[in-house]
Amino acid sequence: MNQSAETKPQNNLLSKLGPSAKKAMLSGTGLILLFVAFCFIVPGGKFFSKDNLINITQQVVTYSIIGFGLTFCLICGGTDLSAGSSLALSGIVIVSLLSWGVPLPIGIIICLIIGILMGILNGFSIEVLGVVPFIATLGTQWVFRGLANVAVDGKPLYTTSIPSQAVQDQFYMLGGGRLSFGLPYSVIIMLVYGAILFFVLAKTRVGRQIYACGSNLEAAKLSGINATRTRMFAYCVSGFSAAICGILVTSRINSAQPMAGQGSEMEAIAASVLGGVSNTGGEGSIGNTIIGALIMGVLRNGLNLSGVNSYWQNVVIGIILVAACALEAYRHKKLT
Repeated sequence: MNQSAETKPQNNLLSKLGPSAKKAMLSGTGLILLFVAFCFIVPGGKFFSKDNLINITQQVVTYSIIGFGLTFCLICGGTDLSAGSSLALSGIVIVSLLSWGVPLPIGIIICLIIGILMGILNGFSIEVLGVVPFIATLGTQWVFRGLANVAVDGKPLYTTSIPSQAVQDQFYMLGGGRLSFGLPYSVIIMLVYGAILFFVLAKTRVGRQIYACGSNLEAAKLSGINATRTRMFAYCVSGFSAAICGILVTSRINSAQPMAGQGSEMEAIAASVLGGVSNTGGEGSIGNTIIGALIMGVLRNGLNLSGVNSYWQNVVIGIILVAACALEAYRHKKLT
């Protein structure tokens, strides 16, 4: 009697957790185990050093910010394979504008607007032209990457082309600056942006509509939701997120690279799925994506310090991603 009375509240507590929260708990447990494992595997205590932990947070920024936008797309039942190319094009746009003497705040605003326009193009291709998300964003991936290369003739555009040294220094601080104890400013930007998008998904009407579209698109339409507008909003968030990431990455490395961000959309998708965002739509949160980004960052960093080359790292991450998707498919099969 006493044992059943003690376990009943616990079962009730677990039953109140939604699928996203349950998967976040599972992914969080995996993250802790992975972190502890690398603390023992990596020799000399290098993994747990302050400098390395700060390095991990820096790596997580790219996975997270692009992942935030992709989370919106995945939850509403879509995807965005153009995010990495959008990142590269955004970096070239911001450095070009600053090189022409445009003030930094205005240059950032223009770059973010262009990011939204790239999202609108994706949304238009999918919602108006009727192209499936995979093909539509694969096509715009080539378009944006091609424009990035055309704009600079395939060559890097360095921030030294910015005429004002003061603007160069201010721009560098966005992605490369750090607080006195070493935490990068870009991590703070990521956390603030993530908190805003978390609120949008969890507490606003458009957030509920995104979940509804991903869970059952036809039912969402029948209930009066403007699915076209809702899904286009999700792609605008993805384009906007890629533009933010493009600004931060370009700032940190002091150059706009036309091939920057290549493959980053796939790693961001992997981070989202590993964190618990459903690849079939209707489930997930910004918190899931942050956990998944931390898993990717810890995994990449730990494998690097362990001496595993990048090719085998891709093999390991690919196997883990397939396993995560297989578990997700198995869970959905059990529910149906």
